Amino acid sequence: MVQKYQSPLRVYKYPFELVIAAYERRFPTCEMIPVFVGSDTISESDDGVVHVIERKCRINVEAPYLLKKAYFYTRFYDKQCWKGRDSISGVDFVYFIQRNTLDRRNRILTIEAWNESFVNRITIHELCTYRVITYN
Repeated sequence: MVQKYQSPLRVYKYPFELVIAAYERRFPTCEMIPVFVGSDTISESDDGVVHVIERKCRINVEAPYLLKKAYFYTRFYDKQCWKGRDSISGVDFVYFIQRNTLDRRNRILTIEAWNESFVNRITIHELCTYRVITYN
């Protein structure tokens, strides 16, 4: 079953550069977002106009201990031990990849994210765009 979600349009009454600076301050960690555990930069390129950065991010999983433990044993006995696990239970963190493309000339930030954990069971693809609108 495929589900789609479109979030409502949000208008920030602040300059674009200030909104982007606030967004970038959450990396590699942010105390105000406790579920966001951290991130590592995979690649980065900047030609002066377009800045592209790709990160591997970790978020904390809110799941009962038995569910986490059951997932670990399922993966272990299938001989597919998950190399990316950070604890004995195996699913304390969920990993996703995020690619941010900042076009300074057109003042657009495009954020694309997809899951790296549980890819054989679920596919998540998120696309978010920050841009200047004329009536703001």
